Amino acid sequence: MSQNGKIEKWLADLDIDTFGVADMSLYGEEITGIGDLTVGELPFAVSFGIVLSRGILETLSDGPTQLYLHHYRQLNYRLDMIAYFLGRSIEREGFRAVPFAASQVVDWQRQRGHINHKKVGVMAGLGWIGRNNLLVHPVFGARARYNTVLTDMPLEADTRLEEDCGSCIRCLEICPAGAIRMEPALFDHHGCYDMLSRFRKERNIGHHICGVCVKACGGKS
Repeated sequence: MSQNGKIEKWLADLDIDTFGVADMSLYGEEITGIGDLTVGELPFAVSFGIVLSRGILETLSDGPTQLYLHHYRQLNYRLDMIAYFLGRSIEREGFRAVPFAASQVVDWQRQRGHINHKKVGVMAGLGWIGRNNLLVHPVFGARARYNTVLTDMPLEADTRLEEDCGSCIRCLEICPAGAIRMEPALFDHHGCYDMLSRFRKERNIGHHICGVCVKACGGKS
């Protein structure tokens, strides 16, 4: 079995919905939390995702709810555990692995985590960055959450998808912050964050989440 085949089998056993492999030499951003290790020493990233519950998303109307918050946190916890188990399987083969947290802000000023899961997912061929500033999968849309494991296991990187949102504007029409534009590069990060902060306070959510554009984005299927 190839090394990529082993990754596929391990992740299938962990009930992952989608995964891909990225060549980290193309990443070009800062990665925090890996100590003295460098991208050169961990040249590959396994990006994997789990689809959110359709039933939970259907309960959303104009913003986040306590039910959605619980679901969101449980998926992040599941993704963290999968990263751990995948990393352990890789290490059992004699290679190095660094599993990350699915959702952990380490730089509040810039709202950044250890690694940009969305960018790694794009590099791994899982989708593209949509108008909603989320990773859009061709089948699942934005209705999935992702995590990343870096490794020196010799893998074959996947090809980046040359697709985009086309003429779809479902998320643009429904965004409560009015932060989404036709051109993805013009997404209003500050406007979105201000709305998330408002939801966090007014709805007693305790987390910067929304879910409205996630619900709206069901991919091209």
